[in-house]
Amino acid sequence: MWDEKHSNELSRRERQVIEIVMKHERVSAREIEEKLPDAPTYSAVRSILRLLVERDLLVKTQENGRDWFSLPVSTKKARAGVLTRMVNQLFDNSVGEAALALLGQRNVKLSAEEAQKLIQLIEEARKP
Repeated sequence: MWDEKHSNELSRRERQVIEIVMKHERVSAREIEEKLPDAPTYSAVRSILRLLVERDLLVKTQENGRDWFSLPVSTKKARAGVLTRMVNQLFDNSVGEAALALLGQRNVKLSAEEAQKLIQLIEEARKP
């Protein structure tokens, strides 16, 4: 799986870059630099991107002379992989415990649509 491949080896900056790419799906090095908190120099951002591309954690494409960076998998698939790994590591592979931990927080608000989708997924998961 994409995220399990190298996720333990990511530095704080590399994780920040991956998070920016996940949020925006396709971004330039300049856009990443602008979105990074306490951003390093532009050349440092380019170095981080080069390393992430070399490790197959990002894909670089060129368009009109500009480099663009994206994930090698869909954002949905990447998020699912990260969540699966967290559930495995932090909740002993119990999806129910993870859901209870999230939904049991005080300030959790769900829209009617989100609540209905969760009810539907729970019903499907309970079927033999």
